[in-house]
Order: sequence, then structure tokens, then C-alpha cells
Amino acid sequence: MHRATLLALALIAPFTTLAHDNPQRHTRRSTTSKRAIIASTSLADSYDYIIAGGGSAGLVVASILSEDSNATVLVLEAGASGDDVATRRDTPGDTYYDGLGGTTYDWNFKTIAQSNLADRNLAWSRGKILGGSGATNGMYFTRPPQAEIDAWASLIGDEDYWNWDNFYNVMKTIETFTPPTSAAESVGDITYDTSVHGTSGPFHASYPAVQLGFNGNWTTSCLAAGIESRKDPHGGENWGAFVSASAINPTNWTRSYSRSAYIDPLPPRSNLDILPGATVVRINWDTSSSELKAKSVVWQADTTDSEHTITVNKEVILSGGVVGSPHIMLLSGVGPSSVLKAAGIDVVFDLPGVGQNVQDHVGNGINWATTQDTMMSIENSNSDFSKTAEWLSFISDAIAYVNLTTLMGDNMTTWISTVRNDYTASESYIPSTDSTIVAGYKSTFDTITQTYYPSAVPQVEILLSLNAANTVTIQAALQHPLSRGQITVNSTSAFDTPVIDPGYFSHWADRDILRAAFKLVRNIAAAQPIAQYLGTESSPGTSVSSDADLNTWMNDNVHTDYHPLGSMSMLPKSLGGVVDKYCLVYGTSNVRVVDASIFPLSMSSHTGSPALA
Repeated sequence: MHRATLLALALIAPFTTLAHDNPQRHTRRSTTSKRAIIASTSLADSYDYIIAGGGSAGLVVASILSEDSNATVLVLEAGASGDDVATRRDTPGDTYYDGLGGTTYDWNFKTIAQSNLADRNLAWSRGKILGGSGATNGMYFTRPPQAEIDAWASLIGDEDYWNWDNFYNVMKTIETFTPPTSAAESVGDITYDTSVHGTSGPFHASYPAVQLGFNGNWTTSCLAAGIESRKDPHGGENWGAFVSASAINPTNWTRSYSRSAYIDPLPPRSNLDILPGATVVRINWDTSSSELKAKSVVWQADTTDSEHTITVNKEVILSGGVVGSPHIMLLSGVGPSSVLKAAGIDVVFDLPGVGQNVQDHVGNGINWATTQDTMMSIENSNSDFSKTAEWLSFISDAIAYVNLTTLMGDNMTTWISTVRNDYTASESYIPSTDSTIVAGYKSTFDTITQTYYPSAVPQVEILLSLNAANTVTIQAALQHPLSRGQITVNSTSAFDTPVIDPGYFSHWADRDILRAAFKLVRNIAAAQPIAQYLGTESSPGTSVSSDADLNTWMNDNVHTDYHPLGSMSMLPKSLGGVVDKYCLVYGTSNVRVVDASIFPLSMSSHTGSPALA
């Protein structure tokens, strides 16, 4: 028996102390979950818990809550089950060769024109499938450092519960870590520390069965460029270069994600129903008391379908992600009153923070020609090896997390002082003038500039990408933007795309940091031993070298790194927060949010593993 995940514990802590059985111990994928995946004709009229969104967090919560045989649980997921594309979904390499991005299993969101990025409308891919983005993402398995989790605890004023020790213990509890094969360890120069990992959790973390030589040259080249090596980044200090574990189940070389870990291995549960293809269109409220109480949830299959109403006996849990959760809340009349009125939605409760405080990693890559093997060159060879499960497990997880000292050197102190002194002007960079949102921004601004910047906390992530044939790409992505965006609506329909404005580069400091990162990327590429395997820089080319030219190139080319968060932030209401420390939406008695949208500050980590916690 082990404890539930941290977010789910927050959900159930006020009511019960359920233990959590481990549904999977190194077993091959089961199909018993199909008993829980139902047709709409099988729905009951009411459920104790209705979960809006069957993504990374939603399916974890469903598994945990349904352990109580007396509690009925319904998951409404807008996307399909994914069973029709199981091989593409589950094969790690197919994520890069034949991924689900841009298909019907992707929400295919677009941002509004970004004024600081040459007025481009950027793609915002999010998984529209059981398992959410965890079923479609690049499978990197990383954790944020202790300093970032402790900063979150400080922001919400609860350092006893939302602290590093609890987060760390839960991350180990949910994990079964498997070291790399001896061959992969040698070729990839992989280092790890088993003491910072779990041994019997439902979620698998391991390494591809094989490695390419570029990964084996990564940490040495980074060290030559001034980036220290990190034996294992999962123990609270993640800065440095390493080859990361991935969300891979090594018993069958498949993707490990919330469905495979928490739903598929379950025995039949008559109290758990999961309905794909069901879009939540709103929550109906009981407004007879001082706090709103969700009384039912309305869903539709599509715009031609009639509305279906399901009564909720206890709680509604929003797990729609950084876009879906605020979208549902706004359509239900809870959010900034100005946004609701402009969209023609009746204001049920004015909660300014809904859809605000959006943060995202933003970045791009520099390309070099190579004659060495890459993922795509081996895939294109059509060799027998290229068709093996072992090869198809390969994804290039060579990473470096880099702090500001490494990026800026002797200029760092003066630069930080300039950023801090510019705070008054910084208020104009955020999209809301509400006093609580401004106060919340000041609080997060201070955390980033006073705590993160001068410390070892990473400000950029650098990735080695071997996806293209005859090409090596080294990517850089900003980790703690000072820019803020928002998710709003301009329609009363759940089937109209919400208005997504990440506000990229609205604060000038973000561009400065990322520009410094690309200069460091070039230093890595020029360092041995990796330099001997790289040819000409093909994009953007060595002629793009001045700060002005790099700025123009970034404006024309940077894109999301697919880690948005913050739109339903866990912060005090006085700081623009939407949920309290128990994930309960302010002003309601029985609606919670359990997904990455509640993270109040961006992390130097991919968001997949923290969302599971």
C-alpha cells in the first residue's frame, strides 16, 4: 500500500485518508480498463465525483477516488480513447516519426497574434485523448529542483504541506525506476542514482534500450562549454548536464502515462465510468448559499448533439489542463466579470484570477549538418534494426539545465539589478489591471528575480535533438518567464476555441536570457568531442550573430516548448489565486482543480511528471 499522489491527497484530505494500492508492478499493459470505458447509453443519472478531463492528472484522481467502492466516479473526456492509434501512441520513437500532433488527437490550438513575435499565431498542441498530453508528448521525465517547490509553498503560505519533502516522497512513491541496459549506459554515458528514485510505483521511468554516440558526447562537451555534469537530476538539484530518464516501461518498451499506469492495470470497478468523446460545456450551480455549489455537469458529444446533464452528489474536479479548466470555469460564469460580460456570459461569481497568470516555456533550436547516425537517418534506412522494439524505444533525452551565472557571467549582478529596478514598468506587461492580479505578479516577480536569478536555479533548458536526418539540433528554452499571458473566451460555446494569449516576450528580460542561451548553445557545439561530428551551421547560420540579428531571428522563429501552466493558480485570493491549498476553487464549496493549471510559477522541468504528483 502507498499513499496517493500529492494533488489527489489535497483533493481528498479534508474528507478521507484512502490508501492507494499499486495497480502495476512491472506488468505488461492490461486491457481490463476497457471495462471502465463506456458508451453514453451506460451512464448513470448521478455520480459522487465527476472529473472533467481524462488527462495526466484526471485519470490519476479517478483511479484513486474509485478505490472506495462506495464512491461513484465519472470521467468526461473530450478526446477519443486512443485505442485506434495505440501503436503510434505507445511506441516512443513514433512520437517523433509519426506523432499524434496535428491530428484529431490534438486540440490544435492557436494563439492570437503575438505582437512581440512578428505578429505570429503560434501552434499550441495539447493532447485530446485519454491520458491527455501525457499520451502525446515527448516523454521526457524530469523533476523540478527543491528551490522551486519550496518557493511554491512560500507563495501559497503553506510550507508544512506543499513542500519539497512531501513532493519528493510522492514523486518516488509513484515511480518504478529501472536503470539503463549496460550497453545503453556505456554508449550514452548515462549516470544515475537509484536512491533518488522509486522502486514500486505505477509509473515507469527508464531509458531507451539503445543510445546513439551523440548522447555519449553530451556531458563532456557541455563541461567544456562551462556547464557542470549532474549525476542524477531527480534529487532536488537539477542544474547541470545529463542524459535523462524517460517515461518508458522497459518491460515492453512502451510509453508510460496516466492511463497505462493508473487505469489499464485496474481490476473491474463497477463504480468507475470513463466516457471519451464528451465535452463538458458548463457546470450548473446551486446559488442558494454563500458559496456556490456545483449541482450538475452538462456535456455534449459535438455541436449537433443535445445537452446531457449529470447530477453530482459530492464534487466536480476540473482536470482539463491549462486551457480546458479555465475554459469550463468561464463558460460556467465564474471568472473575471469583464471577460464574462464581453462574451455574453452571465456572471455567477467574479473571480479575477481565472485564466490569468499564464506562463510557458518558449524556445527554438540551432541546426548543424552531420554525417553521423541520427534518429531519422536510422528510421529512413528501413533496416531490420530500425523496426525492432528496442530501436523504436529511442528518444534523445540529453539535457542541460543552466543557471544565470553560467549564462551571463560577470554581467549577471548588474543585469539583475536593472530588471528589478524596472518593476514599475513591468506591471504594464501583464494583461490584467485587477489589483489582486498585479499583487500576485509582484509576488512571483520577486520570487524569480530575488530568489531564482542569483541562485543555481536553472533559467534555461538546453536539449540535444537528433530527430532529423543529417542534422543535429541543439535547442534552448526559457524556464521562468517574467512575461504573463491569459486564457479568455469570446463565445458562450464550449466548441469555440478559447482565446489564448501567452504574451511571449512581453517582458524584455525573457528575450535577453534566451539570447544568451543561444550563444551558449553555439559554445557547446564548438566544444569537443561533439564538435568533430558537426558540420556547417545550417540554421540560422553564422551570419546571425549580433544581438539585433539574434533578436530578429528569435522573433521570427521561437515557439512554445509545450509546458504552459498557471491559468488556475494556487495562490491566496488576494494574489489573484483561483484555488486554495486543497485545490478548492474560491467561492465554491465542491469544485476543485487538479492539473498543471494550478502551478503558480513555471518550473525548470517538463510538466508531465509534476502533473502526475
